[in-house]
Amino acid sequence: MTDTNSGLWLDQNLTVNANTVYVNPVGGEQELVGKDVEITMPEIRNLTVDATAMGNLSVPVISQFENMEATIHHIGVDLGLAKMLAQETLELEVRWVEQIMKEDGSQTRIGCKVFLVGFPQVAVPEYTVKPGEPVDIEVPYTITGYKCVKDGKTLWDINRLVQKCIILEKDYFAEISSML
Repeated sequence: MTDTNSGLWLDQNLTVNANTVYVNPVGGEQELVGKDVEITMPEIRNLTVDATAMGNLSVPVISQFENMEATIHHIGVDLGLAKMLAQETLELEVRWVEQIMKEDGSQTRIGCKVFLVGFPQVAVPEYTVKPGEPVDIEVPYTITGYKCVKDGKTLWDINRLVQKCIILEKDYFAEISSML
């Protein structure tokens, strides 16, 4: 049978097998604070300006972003939670393993990492204690740096404090920076 779509296959991301979260106060020791937890990564949303073109048109402003936020869902009140709530700038490293299906149907696993720099938005979040249910606690962070590495390749590296916006090796702030 002839493959008429040769070259059009994309590996299929099937599932996340497991994850871990490490916290590192800037200049401190990295410590494991969570395993198999739910994490909502930051959305990187450009600021926009309005233009008129057959009505309203919102145009993104390159390298200017809305506030970036991440949320970690932690199960239980414990030392890991307390370390995640340190009222200082923290480096968070999230590692996970993804199961991938290749074009020939074979499956493999690849490592993924996200490095976040930011600080908790709350000193201690609210939570509910209910018999028979886990204590699910959401810890929101304001994020200043966000780097994503998948299978050893950096997909993006954004750091607001040093004016860095690199996506797939293209530096979107380089042109602006060269004019300053």
